[in-house]
Amino acid sequence: MQRSLSALALALVAAVPLAAQQRHLPVEVGVFGQYTKFAEVTKLDNAIGMGALVGVPVWRALAFQYEADFASTNSSRVGDLTALNHRFQLVYHFPIKNGHTFFAGGGWTGSEYHTDTTKNQYDSGGNATLGFRWCVNRNWNVRTSGVMDFKDPSDQVPTGDRTQTLGLRLGVSRFFGAKGGQTPCVADVPAPVPVPPPVVIPVPAAAPAPAPPPAPAPRVEPTPAPAPPIAPAPAAKPREIFRMTGVYFAFDKSDLTRAGKDTLEAAVKYLNANPGSTVEIQGHADSIGTDEYNRSLSDRRATTVMTYLRSRGIDASRMSAKGFGESEPAADNGTREGRALNRRVVIVELL
Repeated sequence: MQRSLSALALALVAAVPLAAQQRHLPVEVGVFGQYTKFAEVTKLDNAIGMGALVGVPVWRALAFQYEADFASTNSSRVGDLTALNHRFQLVYHFPIKNGHTFFAGGGWTGSEYHTDTTKNQYDSGGNATLGFRWCVNRNWNVRTSGVMDFKDPSDQVPTGDRTQTLGLRLGVSRFFGAKGGQTPCVADVPAPVPVPPPVVIPVPAAAPAPAPPPAPAPRVEPTPAPAPPIAPAPAAKPREIFRMTGVYFAFDKSDLTRAGKDTLEAAVKYLNANPGSTVEIQGHADSIGTDEYNRSLSDRRATTVMTYLRSRGIDASRMSAKGFGESEPAADNGTREGRALNRRVVIVELL
């Protein structure tokens, strides 16, 4: 079993970063210190040790994670031991304010007890973890967590009793290999879309009135033909004056970030300079998620932008908001870059 666990761990450590690099996913690598509290029935002393982890997201906020840790302890039955644990877990991240996250998950634990000669040097069971991630920046973060191993029965107990082993951790980790991609600390960050300068589109002039009919000949009174109607000028199409991408909103939410508010000042300046213009604020989403959810999220983001413009003094009667969901993509939803461009809020001027 020792060889199997070690081979599996080495294969995962090598394969996960390679697979992530192929898909441009962020790989997390970290180290931590750990205090381990063994169940009293094991007769093992509590210990301080250390470990490392590697993980990669498999779907949005859900990540696969491998951990290994070791600690030197002592048993009243067999003397000094080194406890080595291998953990394979699925962990879900819950975003909170300013990019920090809670996380929770669970999986399987395999343990080895080196120098144990009682034929009880291996055991295994389930595990559960709960913790908090404090993001220093988009790559570096500090993690504090607790992990509980459940073994029923435990091979370290001659009577085969059920045991719970608690580990308390503090460590740091870093994300590698994400080319502008998403990490639990920050949503996708595509390159900012430049705001096009306002362009005045001239309205076509009305067609000139036809020349009057010639004067009638003497003693001849023909009925003059009616003048042809003047064709109306073609209606001008709404034009885009401002665009925001998903980077200006909190992850999977409609709250504006500080950068989003600063960027909207360009729209405030334009609307103040053109008091006669009216605009429609249009929200759009990518194709990930249901149609109903994407339409609701895009509508909420458009409404958030309109609310902010009102707070900056723009009259509400000049604005309307509408969410289009994923119905009007601007790029290919089959690529990560295309989906980033499709998550946008556009302000169009109604002429």
